[in-house]
Parts: sequence; structure tokens; C-alpha cells
Amino acid sequence: MGPSRVVVCDLNNAIDHPLKLFPELGFKIDRVQLALVKPNICGLYHPSLDLLSSIVEFLLSKAESVVIGETRSMIHEPKEQFEKLGVTPLLKRFGDRVKAVDLSDDERVDVQVPSPHALEKIALPRTVLDSDVLVNVPKVGTHSTTRLTCALKNLFGLLPQKRKYIRYHPLGMDKVIADIAQIVKPDLNIVDAGGKAILGLDALAVDVVACRFVDLNPLMIKHLRLVSEDRNEKLEAFVDEIEVVES
Repeated sequence: MGPSRVVVCDLNNAIDHPLKLFPELGFKIDRVQLALVKPNICGLYHPSLDLLSSIVEFLLSKAESVVIGETRSMIHEPKEQFEKLGVTPLLKRFGDRVKAVDLSDDERVDVQVPSPHALEKIALPRTVLDSDVLVNVPKVGTHSTTRLTCALKNLFGLLPQKRKYIRYHPLGMDKVIADIAQIVKPDLNIVDAGGKAILGLDALAVDVVACRFVDLNPLMIKHLRLVSEDRNEKLEAFVDEIEVVES
């Protein structure tokens, strides 16, 4: 069972029975101090609140504390979005062990990119580096710049600068996403794909499978190709290696 295995199931199944799906992926964690959940809160596509709640509930059985983290975007502030999307009221269910945090206010740590496309180093919030487990929770959709927005694109939302568009888009968003993927590797990716959920250990494999839900050809998505090439593998070969399990 390798990281290229991806599980596709009904969204309600992922919400109600996540523990039954994790063995299919080989995902398991021991007791940890800090788990970070990165949903797409300040972007265009927001994952199901019920899905987010289910993930947090599971993590609380393994982690001393859980942070739901997001950074500012050009148009949204995390605090306002947490309230608007129902995350803030959700916290009251879980008590002090769960916090919704604006990661833009975190201490920033520069991390070197091993093989840069656009950025030699990337400033990341300290919480990202201190977390023992990172769960990436996007909702799949299309995007005017990158064509696909899903697991890999959601990691762009970890960059703490508010004016991300002005700073990073001129460099080439696909290149920036590929640079981030070299240094931020989620332990688990759970995608809201409308009535379906897509789960996988590898963000690239998850994104390839997610393309079918938005009628995109993964071979035409530049950042998927760049991430694959950074692993010294052609995207065409990687696509063929993915094992999709319908659950």
C-alpha cells in the first residue's frame, strides 16, 4: 500500500465513518502534541463544515491540541470567515483544545526550497513547522490562473502575506505552488468534491484524481507536472501508478 493510493467515497461516508477509511490509505498516527488542519477558509471554495468537524473530532482523540489555521487573502480575513462559515461556533463544541487561528499573525520562519522554480526560500508560519500532523482540507474547483484548485493549491494559503496576489502571481503561480510542495507535505489530504470525498496521503495523487470531478485533464495542469518532475517522475507515469479505491 503506497502513498499513491486514493480513496473516493460518498461525502457523508467520510463525515460519519472516517476511521473506517483511514486503514485503506495506511494512515495512522500515535499520540501527538499538535495537529494542524488547513481548510480553505479564505479562498473561493469552502469545504463542508460537517467534514471539518468530523476531522477535528478524530484528531482530538490523538492530539493534545488542534489548530484550524488559515491566512489572510486579498479579500478575506480569517477571523471574519471563521465566523461567517460557522467555524467559530463549532469551536464551542470542542472546548479549549481546539483553536481557529489567523496564521498571518504567527512568527515567520524562512525555509529553503531545495530546487526552486520561483522562490529560493519561503516564509512559513511557525505553527506549520511545529505541528506534528498536518491535515489538508480543500474543496476542489477550477481556478482562472492555475486551472485546478485543490490539495496543492490549498497549501498556498499557508503563506502568511495578505497581498499574495501582488507578490506571487507575477512569479508564476504554478511555480510557486510547486516550490511550496517541496517543503510542506501534508500527512493526510481530505477533499470535499461535492457529494463525494477524496482521501489520500499524497497531495499530488489526490489532485490528479480530483481533476475528474471538475472535468480537467491532469496532464494539462502545470503545477501537477512540476511537482511530479520535482520527484524525478513524469506525470504520465505517475497518473498510471495511482490506485483509486471506490469505497
